[in-house]
Amino acid sequence: MSPPNTDVTAQDVDVESRADRDSDVESVGGQRNTMTTKRLLVAIPALSVALFVSFIDQTSVSTATPSIADDLNTGAATSWIGASFLIASTAFQLINGRLSDIFGRKNLLLICLGLMAIGDLGCGFARTAEQLFACRAIAGIGGGGINSLVMIIVSDITTLQNRGTYQGLLGGVIALGNGLGPLLGGTIAQKANWRWVFWLIPILMLPTAAIMTFFLPLKHRSGDHAAKVKKIDFGGIALNMAATLLVLIPLSGAGVTYAWTSAFFLSATIIGLVLSVVFVLYEWKVPALPIMPLRLYCAPHVWALLLQSFLMGQAYFGGLFYLPIYFQSVLGYQPMAAGLLVLPLVISSSFASIGCGLYMKWANKYMSCVFSGFLLWTLGGGLNLLFDADTDLATLIGILIVQGIGIGLTLQPTLVGMYANSLNEDRAVLTGLRNFIRTIGGSFGLVVSGVILSNTLGTQLAGDQSMMGVQISQLTSSISSLDELNLSEDQRSTVLDAYMLGLHYVFIFYVACTGLCLILTYWIGNTSLSKEEKMDDEETDITETETEEKSAKGEVAVQGPVMGPDPNGRQDEKQ
Repeated sequence: MSPPNTDVTAQDVDVESRADRDSDVESVGGQRNTMTTKRLLVAIPALSVALFVSFIDQTSVSTATPSIADDLNTGAATSWIGASFLIASTAFQLINGRLSDIFGRKNLLLICLGLMAIGDLGCGFARTAEQLFACRAIAGIGGGGINSLVMIIVSDITTLQNRGTYQGLLGGVIALGNGLGPLLGGTIAQKANWRWVFWLIPILMLPTAAIMTFFLPLKHRSGDHAAKVKKIDFGGIALNMAATLLVLIPLSGAGVTYAWTSAFFLSATIIGLVLSVVFVLYEWKVPALPIMPLRLYCAPHVWALLLQSFLMGQAYFGGLFYLPIYFQSVLGYQPMAAGLLVLPLVISSSFASIGCGLYMKWANKYMSCVFSGFLLWTLGGGLNLLFDADTDLATLIGILIVQGIGIGLTLQPTLVGMYANSLNEDRAVLTGLRNFIRTIGGSFGLVVSGVILSNTLGTQLAGDQSMMGVQISQLTSSISSLDELNLSEDQRSTVLDAYMLGLHYVFIFYVACTGLCLILTYWIGNTSLSKEEKMDDEETDITETETEEKSAKGEVAVQGPVMGPDPNGRQDEKQ
């Protein structure tokens, strides 16, 4: 009698390893906790306020920067007031999704609210530039987490059919935060003290955190603390943060703080890019619960939606940065007036986002919103080429409204499309990945835009003898440089013409980005939003009292199987 075969092949090990990983993913991935309308009326406003305050914090500093720079004497490092927040926020975007899977959404969201409050309190009391930069980074970690976690939680507490409506509402909140932030920051800095720009944030956060603590009934994650810690992808976190910091830090100061050809810029960027490749390979082969599962890129249509996120990040963040520069440097508006001029774009974007959410609930589709949005965004971006030093207010507002509608129709529906084409347990990491890619796109777009503007100014002004003493870097590093340089009328006219030409080239770059997004719409699919979603075995969606209420009204839904893509792109039925 022959002995039993105890040999284990590599294929057996691989199959067993995959099974273990799938088990780990399913054990932490889903945190469905669908709420009744009554409870949503409490949860959604609280989450919206948290998201609104987060974006207010991110954008209000821009118009308060001159006052901060003068008070703390930041000098050439002034750009780090905003860069420290953005870099820290981006570095932690990818991490929050998986950590919320392991430790629970509510716990991590409250921690992020606390980090933002502590960071902003520190900024308000900062006495040196270094203290301010460090505290802005702490606030950035919290802000990045809030942005991702609010969207993740909304996807947990709503059904796929209703998710578009609430994500559309969040899109409107984001647009309002981005638009009102600069106006609020400029007003506070002008009428009171720049420190109140930061002190206002924790004041607004306190009641929001209290409401979430007592009225947001998210499920507690089972398991002891040690078991949870073992599931953390420490290697992936370290590689991701190192790669992100080594790429974004040199890019943020290139051409201003240090030269493009400097040893620091070249070495840091190259090492960062190499670590990015190592990070991808590591996530592919090593962790059981990777912070960036590569299978997400294999899901049907998700790759195109993620690529759109990268491209729209360049056009969106770049537009929010360079439109106020045009308003102030070319048209001559004061910061507060420039903030008001952004409102047509913001308000139209908010209404379009909310209306799009209602449409997706009615139609159970997302593609028509995305296609129409990128079409209008591209058209509006092209109309930016009509901008010059003599553009009248009516033309300006009309073009901004067209762009705003396009933006509102795309930002959140693309995320809803990703949810519709992915598994429930991947929602958190997918949201973090989408926000990470979009922010990286924004950083990359700002760098490219700066290079375009600098090269245009250099080319146009190089042959003008009267401009020999003017430093090009001074013209591109600050929107108030024209006044600080004490230029003559002829010099100012020459610079404005060159500036306007450079901005036109920047606008063309943004049109190319949104145009590519429009082409990519062909591959984003139009998956139905009406499919049933499976609840996690260990969790319930509503309390017993609410179940009785819904039963009396005939509202209890029968749960069925949910269709979801597997890593190979097949639509398998998940029982």
